[in-house]
Order: sequence, then structure tokens, then C-alpha cells
Amino acid sequence: MKELVRHPHRRPDHRPSGGCYRRMRKGEDGQSLVEFALIVPVLFIMLVGVAFIAQGFNLQMVLHGAAYEGARVWAKNPAGGDYNHCNPPACDPNSADAFNFEKYVIPVVRQYVSNNGFDGSKVLFYGKDRQAFQTAATKYTFDRQLVRIELLYPINLPIGNFAENFQLVYVSAACTMRRGS
Repeated sequence: MKELVRHPHRRPDHRPSGGCYRRMRKGEDGQSLVEFALIVPVLFIMLVGVAFIAQGFNLQMVLHGAAYEGARVWAKNPAGGDYNHCNPPACDPNSADAFNFEKYVIPVVRQYVSNNGFDGSKVLFYGKDRQAFQTAATKYTFDRQLVRIELLYPINLPIGNFAENFQLVYVSAACTMRRGS
């Protein structure tokens, strides 16, 4: 009878290097490369999405800060306008035919947004059109109790042509303060 000789460098569960095992293993050589190639675009899209959403949250916080600063400046000014509470270059008290809001608040808000890395000239006040802005600005300019600022900032989403109706999104923020605070 032949004895089974164990080699000292061979594991007990070692499979022989020929035959059926080699043929089965040979078909799986590129599997991990194919799986990697399929998953990388999905992970990249997720990473870009997370970065874009984080930028949106940052913009939201900047708009809240700008609305607060604008409301703070406006709440210190009496209703109807006062030139004594405006310090250039934050605002231009000498501009002709402008509401108190346009003299004091708009430059402060736009400067705040610009100082935090966004385009301050894109900030819209109270609505998407000039009529909504003038109606609300007139209403709050002569309110003796409260000032309210509503900001909109347009963002173009990078979603391509398949959802053009959702490509332009407005991020908004608002702040209300009591006059004299």
C-alpha cells in the first residue's frame, strides 16, 4: 500500500493546479475589471451629486445671512428713508429716485453674497419680476412695524436636455425684523 506523503510547504487544502479547476478559474479572470468599469460611473455621478447638493446648502446659508444683514440694515432706518444710517461703499445714499430699500438694502445684500463666493448681481428680491419687487418694496418701506426681505437666487442644474423644465431652480431665503432692532 502506498503512503500519502505530505509536503511541508503545501497546505492540506491545496488543490492541484491542473484539470477542471484551472478551466473554471480561467473564465473569471476579467470579472472584477468589468464590475469596476460598471460601478465607477455610478459612483462618480453620486459624488458629483453630493458636491452639488452641498453647494446648494452653502448657497442657502449665504442667502439666509444676506437676508439677515439686509433686514438688520433696513430695520435701523426709519420708514420712508433716512440718509444718516448709510455708510458707503455698502450703499449709495446719493442715488436719485430710489426707494429707501434700493439705497440701503440692495447693496448690502449683494455685497454679502459676493463676499461669500456667489454672484451678487444675480440676487432677486421678492419675486422673479420687477413688478413683484416694487409692490413688496413699497409695502415694506412704509410699514412702521416690520421689515421683511425675501431673496431668490437662480441656479441652473446640470441635468441636460431630458428635463429642461427643471433646469432653472430658485433658492430662496427670507428674514423679518421689527423696526428699530
